[in-house]
Amino acid sequence: MRLFTGLQAKMTASYVLVTAAAVVIVEAVVLGFLVPNAVSSNDMENRVQATAAGLAAKLSGSGVGTTDEAVVLPLAAKRSSAPRAVQADDAGGVEIDMVDGPAPAGPTTAAVALVVSPKGEVLGSSYPSLYPVGSTPRLPFDPATRFKGSGTGNANGAAVLYALGPVSVLPQTNGKGKQSPSSVSVGSPSPSPIGGADGGVAATVYVQVPEGATVAGVRDLGPSLKTATLVLVLLLPVGAAFGYLSTRRTVRRVRTLEDLTTHIATGDLDHRANVSGSDELTGLETGFNTMAERLSDSIDAERQLSGAAARAAERTRIARELHDSVSQDLFSLGLLAGGLRKALPDGSPLQPEVAAMESTSKRAIREMQALLLELRPIPMEDVGLSAALTELCNAYRTRLGVDVSLELGDLHASPAVEHGVLRVAQESLANAVKHGDPSRISLSVAQQDGLVRVRVVDDGCGFEDGPDAVRTLGLGLASMRERVGELGGELVVESRPGAGTTVSASVPAGVGS
Repeated sequence: MRLFTGLQAKMTASYVLVTAAAVVIVEAVVLGFLVPNAVSSNDMENRVQATAAGLAAKLSGSGVGTTDEAVVLPLAAKRSSAPRAVQADDAGGVEIDMVDGPAPAGPTTAAVALVVSPKGEVLGSSYPSLYPVGSTPRLPFDPATRFKGSGTGNANGAAVLYALGPVSVLPQTNGKGKQSPSSVSVGSPSPSPIGGADGGVAATVYVQVPEGATVAGVRDLGPSLKTATLVLVLLLPVGAAFGYLSTRRTVRRVRTLEDLTTHIATGDLDHRANVSGSDELTGLETGFNTMAERLSDSIDAERQLSGAAARAAERTRIARELHDSVSQDLFSLGLLAGGLRKALPDGSPLQPEVAAMESTSKRAIREMQALLLELRPIPMEDVGLSAALTELCNAYRTRLGVDVSLELGDLHASPAVEHGVLRVAQESLANAVKHGDPSRISLSVAQQDGLVRVRVVDDGCGFEDGPDAVRTLGLGLASMRERVGELGGELVVESRPGAGTTVSASVPAGVGS
């Protein structure tokens, strides 16, 4: 048994491709919503740089100068008793919380901001317990020579991602050596002032986050892509199995049609497809059965035509041979009998026998002529039934001297019925001439109530109906009965001695159409 055919393999592959395409499209739509946040979460360095630059800009414009009071730094967005995971802010950076809680035992998960003097001293801190103001922690950059940029390194034993921003502060006091009251105090009193009379770099903003940190609440694409890939891989065999199972019945029906077509091609016309379902294959199965039926009917009709043509050819051959041999001999016999009768003296005892021989030869010639007309092929397909019947009646008038009248009504019959009507008329006229010696024959053909009725009436000698009549009429009557019976009709013969004979046949008009 074939597990896969070419068609089934292609259809299964199409199911797999459609399934994969559907999964890819759905995943693409989902990623379309996730990518904007995912890009920002993966670009943590840019966020940290943006935060450092923003804090440096705020400090440079805050007017912080040398003072013995606390260093005022606008660092934190909110206060928190414990460090939170790195959060995103609205400016594309990270939020800096003022953490009041104690320093953690291990590396922190929070984002931390410091203001560091060129000497490395912490002037301001968002996490005082971790980086106390006034302390000099171990940081991953040299505050005396580097004021901007970003990188990774080690800060107080923890791996961090950091960014720097320079703070330029001009001296600005309120006239009493006090700074602007609009600032917010952060941290403890600074042991060293910031700022410079020349307005240069007074301090550096240092922002750090744990290395490898992501912004909380923003989806990481890594797990999503892995899940999507796993779903795609798992769905491929599912699509293949579904494609195989869903196409199995279709392929079986196509294979059945293939086998049936092979049978038809080899001449076996008896097979038919089982019509099932309501899809396109159902129409194909129905069309196949219709084609097979028509092909079978066409071949049957061709066989019938071939048989009819063969019979017509045989009738033509027999008629030619009878005309060329037997008919000529009978004619010669008649001439000899007539000449002998005239040569014998009156009162000769041979006169009656010679007269009987002459009469018999004339009757045989007449019957032979009727037989030749019966065997004579008439091309009805070329001229039609009406013209064929008219030609037949004219032949009897001109060749045998019998007055044959024709009454033909309007017919709408199948070709098979018309051909049968012609043959019944032809054989009825021949029988009348051969056995009844009529002087007048009437032929009528009409259609009524779906039946074609043929009626042939002669004024001949008639006969007594019975077994003797059947033997007398011979094959002519049997042939007519057989022909009419094949068309589903009925033949009736009525006759009385001295009262002529009537042949009536009725056939359904649509038989053989």
